[in-house]
Amino acid sequence: MTLMRQLFSLQELDLALDSVRSRKAHAEEELETRLTLGKIEQGIEEEQAKLEEVQATHRNHQLEAETLRERVSHLETQLFGDTANPRDLEVLQLEVNNVRAQVDQKDLQLLELSVRADDGRRRISSLQEELTEARESWELRQAELLEEVAVLTDEETGLAAQRAELAQTLDQAEVMKYDTLRRSKGGTAVAKVERGLCQGCRMSLPTQHLQRVRSGRYTVTCSSCGRMLFPG
Repeated sequence: MTLMRQLFSLQELDLALDSVRSRKAHAEEELETRLTLGKIEQGIEEEQAKLEEVQATHRNHQLEAETLRERVSHLETQLFGDTANPRDLEVLQLEVNNVRAQVDQKDLQLLELSVRADDGRRRISSLQEELTEARESWELRQAELLEEVAVLTDEETGLAAQRAELAQTLDQAEVMKYDTLRRSKGGTAVAKVERGLCQGCRMSLPTQHLQRVRSGRYTVTCSSCGRMLFPG
């Protein structure tokens, strides 16, 4: 087996390792993030905070409404009591009307707050149901991901062992050159030559280059992209 064929085989192992490691990293990332659950949980927390704020406002308005009702009761006692001065009666009546209007306004606000609180409770209940379903789905997905990570880890170990075994049989200077090219060329250090074209950059090769590549006795690099060339 020529050196270039061995390097090409090494690259195939490296590309397979890249794919396995990428898939494993994505699976591990999904295991850590729990994105869907986190969003629903955050939504529940936000809705609960809004509900607590509405309930606190409702309590304050309720206290204010009770105070106003007591004020109305007190004023009506004065109004229907023994008050000799008609002007005082007129002033009392105006104040009673004004306080009653405030009570009506408070009652309207309380009704609106009650509606908002009911809406908030419904949203929380809906989110909690969604969270329960999502947790059940997540438990299934988590089991799938853990199994996938285990399988990919075994595959990674096997490929890495094959890679190390092959690399040991090669000229280490060529392996270092290959590794450097792989880092700078997006993972592809060795490119096939087909129909006179470098498959790494799709540029045509000079006849002299083609002859040297086909002979398999030389390490030839593409004059355009710098990749090592392997006869396809």
